[in-house]
Amino acid sequence: MHRLGAVLILPSDRTPIHRISKREKWMVGGVLGVLAALAVVLVISFVTAGPSSRHGCIYANIPGAVGAEQVHQCGATARETCRSVNAPGAYTPQAAQTLAVQCRKAGLAVGA
Repeated sequence: MHRLGAVLILPSDRTPIHRISKREKWMVGGVLGVLAALAVVLVISFVTAGPSSRHGCIYANIPGAVGAEQVHQCGATARETCRSVNAPGAYTPQAAQTLAVQCRKAGLAVGA
């Protein structure tokens, strides 16, 4: 009788090198381009912040009768607003508090 032996096939030590196709290069480039554009948008949004209270100018959003009211004043107008913050009937308590904080940030005196 003739016995058939089992043959064991071992993997070779060489692993095939995967070459990146043109399509894959375009896909990676597209993803990197989108990430770069997103990074630029984020940097621009952080650098160009909105107005803020400083150097004698006040900027605040205060609650109004029909929604928020923006106050953006400089110079004599801002000084007058800051002086009248605590005047009876001038502003609601919440609005007066917000304006007082912004007046102090701008370096303006609050109250009379």
